[in-house]
Amino acid sequence: MRLLLYTLLISLGGLLCLSCESEYSALVKKEIADGEIYEDLILGLKMGQTKNDFFEICWDLNRQGIVRQGTGNKYALWITNLDSTSQKSQKVDLFFYGTFDSDMIMNGMEMKIGFTGWSIWSEDHKSFQLVEDLKVYFMKMYGGNEFIEIDAGDGKKVQVKVDGNRQIKLYPIDNKDVRVLIEDLRKLDGYGYNDSK
Repeated sequence: MRLLLYTLLISLGGLLCLSCESEYSALVKKEIADGEIYEDLILGLKMGQTKNDFFEICWDLNRQGIVRQGTGNKYALWITNLDSTSQKSQKVDLFFYGTFDSDMIMNGMEMKIGFTGWSIWSEDHKSFQLVEDLKVYFMKMYGGNEFIEIDAGDGKKVQVKVDGNRQIKLYPIDNKDVRVLIEDLRKLDGYGYNDSK
């Protein structure tokens, strides 16, 4: 009897784990199967552009005063406002750089975003609040499916939005900054070939 009860509990636990995982997996499978292709990133940058295109567009944005060189020469910096109608300041420092495959074709973008007015004592400008604000920002920008929360292991929670081939993941790095990854699911393991992440 105990063995039967133990087996039943393990089976039930396994089913619960599968159902927790299935919302994300089912969403990805559905979106890939629908065949919709979304290439827009930010500031006129798109998946499928070359690395040279990326640099030329950033150079032109720099000449216009829209972006500038980020710290350490590793990212471009765009200082923007997430919502100009908000009563609190939502100005952010948005550091970005394209991700490229082995043929130097852009397959996504990596961003690090933090409130410009961040301070250790300001609860309104902490990364946990920025995650919520960025979810709203990207929903306004792209529309489509809502963000869902997935467990990335080690207690790390990641907000994920999947529309067609485009996946957006965001999560706090620390109490100031949020990492945002925009990825082409067709280029990731399990959903096609994987040249580069």
